[in-house]
Amino acid sequence: MAVVTRSNGDAKGVIAVDTGKGPGVIVATGLTKNPLVLKVVAGSSGARDLRSETVTGGAVETMLRQVAVDSTIVMYQVENDGNGQITVLVEACGSNASVIQDRIQGLAANIGAAGNVWAAGVTVSSAGGFKAA
Repeated sequence: MAVVTRSNGDAKGVIAVDTGKGPGVIVATGLTKNPLVLKVVAGSSGARDLRSETVTGGAVETMLRQVAVDSTIVMYQVENDGNGQITVLVEACGSNASVIQDRIQGLAANIGAAGNVWAAGVTVSSAGGFKAA
């Protein structure tokens, strides 16, 4: 197996980025702007299972377009169950969870490929961080 001897560089590029930040704060080593994790949850009325709404024109795309109006979406995950949750990591968010929620709730009454997700019942909140498990 080949061994590469490093001739320059150190780990400070990774370990020094969290200086002055406490637990629970997202440390982003590859992003240039402050990241924000949003939790988008389909309302209790109508369908909550978003697994079939990941198609073109589906509720997931429709809600993500509202997030992307003034934010850069880095990644998102549709929960693999019927709870109707999408977790979204954004960079350079130009608004906050409340403004994004208002935009989604201001859409037509029902959104999605089947038109069965009630936009007015969608809630958006800051997840305050992220967990891999």
